[in-house]
Amino acid sequence: MKGSRLYRFGRFIANALLVLFALGALGALLPQIPVLGEIGPLMISPFGPWITVLSLIGAVLVFRRWRTNAKRGSLALAAMAAFACLGTLVVQMRQVSTAQANGANISLAEAFLAHSQSAPTPKPETVVVTRHDGQDLPLDIYRPTALKGAGAAPVVIYVHGGGWGGASLKQREADYRWFAARGYLAVSLEYTLSSDKRHTWNIAEPQLGCALAWLHANVARYGGDPARMALWGESAGGNLVINAAYRANAGTLESSCGGTIPQIKAMMALYPVVDPERMYHNPDPLVGGFGRMMTVNYTGGTPAQFPDRYAAIAGVTHISAKAPPSLVIVPAADHLVVPEGAKAFAAKASAAGIKTRLIVMPHAEHSFDLRSGSIGNQMVRQIMLQWMQQHGLGAGGS
Repeated sequence: MKGSRLYRFGRFIANALLVLFALGALGALLPQIPVLGEIGPLMISPFGPWITVLSLIGAVLVFRRWRTNAKRGSLALAAMAAFACLGTLVVQMRQVSTAQANGANISLAEAFLAHSQSAPTPKPETVVVTRHDGQDLPLDIYRPTALKGAGAAPVVIYVHGGGWGGASLKQREADYRWFAARGYLAVSLEYTLSSDKRHTWNIAEPQLGCALAWLHANVARYGGDPARMALWGESAGGNLVINAAYRANAGTLESSCGGTIPQIKAMMALYPVVDPERMYHNPDPLVGGFGRMMTVNYTGGTPAQFPDRYAAIAGVTHISAKAPPSLVIVPAADHLVVPEGAKAFAAKASAAGIKTRLIVMPHAEHSFDLRSGSIGNQMVRQIMLQWMQQHGLGAGGS
C-alpha cells in the first residue's frame, strides 16, 4: 500500500539518490569544491548516462508530486533533480566533444552498457618470466583474435597502476581483448609490489626490463613482431612505462634477468605519476594521504630523506631525443595525480624533440576510463589505437 513502511522507505532512498546526483553534478562542474569535487566525477565517469536519465525521471515525478500537494520540499527536490540531469548532461557532452575533437567516435549505447573490465574468456596464455623473493612474476599474452593482413602482429604491452603497491596484470582484461580483436598481440606484465616493508623503486623497472627482454626473444613464437612494440600504463603504471620506454631507447634500462631490451616504438601514459615529489606533497584533504603513503612505500621515505630516489623515478629525469612518440592523457579534475605535473612533463618532452601529444579530459577524475565502454574508456582505447597506427604499429603493417 502507498502508506506502507516499505513505500516510505523506497521513496526516502529515491529522494536521497536525487540529492546525491545533484551534489555529484555540482562537484563535477566545480571540482575545486572539497570532497564533492572528487566524488562527482567518480560517479559520472562510470554511470553518467544512467544518472542523467534517472535524474530526469525523478525531476518529472517529484514535480508532479509538488503539483498535487504543493509542498515546498517537493519543489526544491524537483529543482535538484533537474540540476542533476542538466549538470551531468553538460559534463558528458563536453567529454564527448573532447573525444570527438581528438578523433574518437563515442557510442552512447555502449556508454549505457558500460561494465567491469573483468572478462573470463578468452583466457590468456600465462608465462612466468622470473621470480623475486619467492614470488612468480608472470605475464599474460592475448593473441590476436582478428588478423589484419599478413605478417606478425604489433605488440601492445600494458603495465598496471595501483600506486606501485596494488592491482594486478588482470586490471584491464576487457581492454586487452579489445586490442586483440583489432589484430594486436596484447601483453600484460606483473612486477613486485611495494609495501610499508618492501620498497621497490629500484626493483620494478629492472623487472620490466626483464619482461621486455623476454618478449624480444620470444614474442615471435606467439605471432608478435619484436620490432614493433608499444608500452601503455596508467597512474603508477604510467610512471613505469614512461621510465621504461625512455630508458630502453636510451640504452640505460637494466634487465633483472639479462637479455636484449628492445627499442620501444610508441608510449602511452594515462594520468601518469611523472612527478612523485609533487604527489607526496599533495595537500588534498581526501586523497593527499594516499599519495604520501604510495610514494613512501615505493621509495622508502620522503623527498627530504631520499631526494635522489625521487629524482631517479621522475619522468623528466629520463627525457632524451631517443624517446619514443609519447601520448599522455590526463583528467582535468584529477586530485590524486594533479594534471599540472603531466602538463609540465609533456612540455619538456616536446621541447626535447620528442613527438608528444597531451590530451586533457574535462570534468574527469583519476581512473576515469577504467569501466569498459564508458565515454572515457571509449576515448582512451580509440586514441591509443590511432597513436600506434600513426607510428608504425598498425595491425597488418600499416
